[in-house]
Amino acid sequence: MQEIIIDVRTREEFVKEHIKGAINIPHYDLKFHEEFLKNKQIIIYCNTERRSIIAHDKLAGMGLDSRYLRLDEQEGYDWVRNTIICAQNFVRIRPGHEERFMEKAMMLCRATEHMPGFLGSKALRISGMSGIGSFVEADLTTLNIEPTKMILVTFWESKEAHERSHLDPEFRATFDSLAEHLAEMPVEEFYEVLK
Repeated sequence: MQEIIIDVRTREEFVKEHIKGAINIPHYDLKFHEEFLKNKQIIIYCNTERRSIIAHDKLAGMGLDSRYLRLDEQEGYDWVRNTIICAQNFVRIRPGHEERFMEKAMMLCRATEHMPGFLGSKALRISGMSGIGSFVEADLTTLNIEPTKMILVTFWESKEAHERSHLDPEFRATFDSLAEHLAEMPVEEFYEVLK
């Protein structure tokens, strides 16, 4: 039976540091990998044991056996450590420009995929608000927000790798073309990934 070690933390935590040879399946994604996990000797870990216990219970619910590495056991493994930087653009899109903006944002993603140091991207569009989370006593979950707000997120090995991306002519031309669709110009901020 093949033994696999699974890091059940987030992808970003995995990129920052993981046991050499481990694969990353966040505990909330285990159900999508049930067929792959069948007939394997599953060893799971995280950085606190809490998510390992959650993952262990989820796997048991699928009829799969697993064991998790206690923190003191993890010390006996070789670890791979990397840096990961998150760059975020908070944007507001002009009404009626949403579709064209998304087309260009996807072009920007394609222009980035091949760049050294690029680790992935996400585009998030506001779809409502949490009244409870905003200390407002109202149901705002389906609130229509205009102009449309989005967050464009990219992940990089370093700030330098990110900054080099803006020097690429294809990337720069596509990035500059986004401005005509914006109601508010973005400020791009770097964030250190903690979890």
